[in-house]
Amino acid sequence: MGGLFSVPKPVVVATPVLPQQAAADASAGAANAATTEARQDGAERRRRGLAGTIATSERGVLSPLPALPAAARKTLLGE
Repeated sequence: MGGLFSVPKPVVVATPVLPQQAAADASAGAANAATTEARQDGAERRRRGLAGTIATSERGVLSPLPALPAAARKTLLGE
């Protein structure tokens, strides 16, 4: 199906190639090491958070209640 107007063709722009420097490589290596360390710390923190949540729920909700007389247990919110 034809149209009145033709579709514009994309313009290709060549990117200039920059020479690499040894100093830039050294600083990039240090930046990569810092980024990797930060990523690992974040992963450990998330793992601990999930483990803490699971441990709390297992201890708090799934463990049996202590044997208390019926009069000593709370029956209403705020007692």
